[in-house]
Amino acid sequence: MTKQLFSLLFLLSSNVAFSANLSTQLQISALSENLYLVKSFKEIVNSYEGDKPMLIDANSLIYVDNKDAYLIDTPWNETDMPVLMAWIDKQGLTLKTTIVTHFHEDQTAGLAYLSAHGYQSYASEQTNALLKKDKKAPATDTFSSPEFALLAGKIEAYYPGAGHSTDNLVVWLPTEQALVGGCLLRANEAKTIGWIGDANTEKWHQSVKNVQQRYSDSKYVIPGHGDVGQGQSIIRHTLSITQPYETELAH
Repeated sequence: MTKQLFSLLFLLSSNVAFSANLSTQLQISALSENLYLVKSFKEIVNSYEGDKPMLIDANSLIYVDNKDAYLIDTPWNETDMPVLMAWIDKQGLTLKTTIVTHFHEDQTAGLAYLSAHGYQSYASEQTNALLKKDKKAPATDTFSSPEFALLAGKIEAYYPGAGHSTDNLVVWLPTEQALVGGCLLRANEAKTIGWIGDANTEKWHQSVKNVQQRYSDSKYVIPGHGDVGQGQSIIRHTLSITQPYETELAH
């Protein structure tokens, strides 16, 4: 399928600084016939840029199986959820369930909306415990194994170890050869390791190595923020960024 961009409100580049009081945006684009990238945005005050508000993107995915839609990570803002659900309905699809890759709001802010409207969602037991600790809405269902099949042979979650957070998962879509890396993986354009307030920087590098060894045949890699990468480029880039932290531990 030719890539199409569906403008739900209006389109903005995720790499540009914006003035305050702008409404958030939502973008949906086709990566393949059955896979859609959902970009949501939130204003963040960046102290490194003179406290300028920056409109930062976050990535979610919709996987389509016949007429069923599966959401991997929710948009960053609960207010994006009605817009996303309207798009799903317009395509003649039904949201079957959702899985989230870690507990931060850039991947879980829509869980409260989903629960309130009777939709099922999944998170690891560790993620749900962290959500509850933060007094945030948890997923309706959990799993405890480091490997979990949300949809057999089509949507598979894997816990490679701590990194950006102690609970960060990746999700593998074998029919698409697409890896949803969440915030464990850094986009190729990212110059730093990013926010590490909940990170385990000592284990991050090894966790990414575990991902690299397991998913060496990926066609697409989707990071938690930023542009989609081809092949192993994002994994190699994240390894280069996290290497110094592992080296520091060794010394």
